Formats: sequence, C-alpha cells, structure tokens
Amino acid sequence: MNTLRSRRNRRNRLSDRAASWVREAIIAGTLQEGDRLYPEKLAEELDISVTPAREGLLAVEGEGFVEMVPRKGFVVSPLSSEDIRDIFISQALICGELASRAAQTMSDADVEALFAVQAELERAVADKDHTAYAAANHQFHRTINVAANAPKMVWLLAITLRYTSPSLYTETSGWLEASCTDHHTILEALRQRDAEASRAAMVEHMTHLGDLLAARIAASEGRAGGDGAADRAGSLAGASAPAAKLA
Repeated sequence: MNTLRSRRNRRNRLSDRAASWVREAIIAGTLQEGDRLYPEKLAEELDISVTPAREGLLAVEGEGFVEMVPRKGFVVSPLSSEDIRDIFISQALICGELASRAAQTMSDADVEALFAVQAELERAVADKDHTAYAAANHQFHRTINVAANAPKMVWLLAITLRYTSPSLYTETSGWLEASCTDHHTILEALRQRDAEASRAAMVEHMTHLGDLLAARIAASEGRAGGDGAADRAGSLAGASAPAAKLA
C-alpha cells in the first residue's frame, strides 16, 4: 500500500511539473496560440514518462491554457495582454484585502521584520541575484498573506498565481524597480496600521505589475505575426524548461 501511494505521489509531482512547464512556456511566449502540444514530446523534454505528461496537459486544459481539438490534440489557447490585466486585477483585489487585514494584526516586530526582508530584496536587486530576489519577494508577500489569517482567501489567490510565471519577474522591464519602490508604500501603510492605505497600496502595486507584464505580452503579440496555428512542436522539444517557481 505504501509503495502504491509513493508511486502515485511521485506521478502527481511529475504531472504538476509538466503542467507548470506548459503554463510558464505559454506566458513566456515560447508557446503561442494555436501551437500543438504532444504528450510524447513534452515527456521527452522533461525526461518523464508519457502518462504524467498527458496528465499535466489535462490539468492545464482545465485551467484554460490549452484546449483539446478533434484530430489535432492539445492546442494552446489564446492568452492576451488584456487577459493578463484581468488576472492581476483579480490578484489585486485579493491581495488588497489581505494587506488590509494584515495591517490590523501585525505587531511592531512583524512590521520591522518585513522591513528587513525588503532590505534583503533590494540588496538582491543591486547584486543582480535573481534567486535571492525571488526568495525575498516571496517572503515579503507571504508574510503579509499569513498575517491576514484568511487561509481560504490565500487559497483563492494561489489559483490566480497559476496564470503568472515567477521566472518572468526578473525578465519583465520595470518589475524589479516596482518591487523596490511600491513595497515601501505598502510598508509605511502597515507601519501606520492604516488598513485602507495598506489595501490601496497593495492594489496599486499588483495593478502596476499587471500592466508591466501585459506590456510584455502585448509586445510578444506584435512580434508573433504569421499563422497562429503553426505547429511549433520542434521548439517545444528544443526549449529549456522554465525556471523554478517561488515556493
């Protein structure tokens, strides 16, 4: 029984890995609208078996990233710059409420610890240490989200995060600068225990990030050109896997 459970858990992890790869490749523009995806090629790319690769594709089909087309198989669905803005508007509303609640629960020590995390983030940006930046940025937002004591809301936020790719954060123009500047507005509102100012600062921050990523997607849309239904199976086989997600 334990052996069967272990195998099932491992297969679930592999299918999650496949799903994550496809999500990030679509958001990064490596895969575009109309591209066909083959479980066999995805399995080869990720060095996994075909079964978890197919399960990963079924997972992203349920999330709207791909669709199953008769006689074609899995095909990448449209993802526009406006889609990205809509996703970040949703994130902004949830994150704003979490920040508002956190402002009412965080202690002075909690806020000062968050300032220390922000200092680590800014050092990472200055040093161009993207791994350290990702860790500090994750810790900054996670600290606020946990302080809000709203686990179901955090769960809903996690669903929307599937539509963004941490590997793109350091590659999107203006993103790192936004983390350095916008976070200070959030921190000051939290320090003042101002729930509404904390909400407004977080909403503005998330909306700002959405605009930055949407601009990148819009630029990619402009470069794509040609027939969106072209088969890029070869590019799938030759592309490198996206960077690891924030934990």
